[in-house]
Amino acid sequence: MPSENTLRLSEAEVAALLEELRSDVPRSTISEWQSSAPPSDERTSDQVNPSHYKKGGIECIDAIRSMLTEEEWRGFLKGTAMAYIWRLGHKDAPEQDARKTLWYVSWLANQDPRG
Repeated sequence: MPSENTLRLSEAEVAALLEELRSDVPRSTISEWQSSAPPSDERTSDQVNPSHYKKGGIECIDAIRSMLTEEEWRGFLKGTAMAYIWRLGHKDAPEQDARKTLWYVSWLANQDPRG
């Protein structure tokens, strides 16, 4: 059951986010969505970036980034964000997939979503 702190995106916002993903230069809508979201400690961030993605002091996302060129990294981020939008409402709770999408879009905006 969604909590009061659940981030909800309208169809128009999802459409705008999809358009954003097609662009190489993130616009301010990403930061607007992030600023309207509850602080990360109020969200269930462990569903977005759970501890099992970290082994030996290294997070999987950092290992992936270190192996890729900047162009490959951006492609990885775009593809992953698009995959979460694609499955929105078909696997996990739509709000969870929206948070995961924003996590990867944050990276596209050169903002580490981990804080």
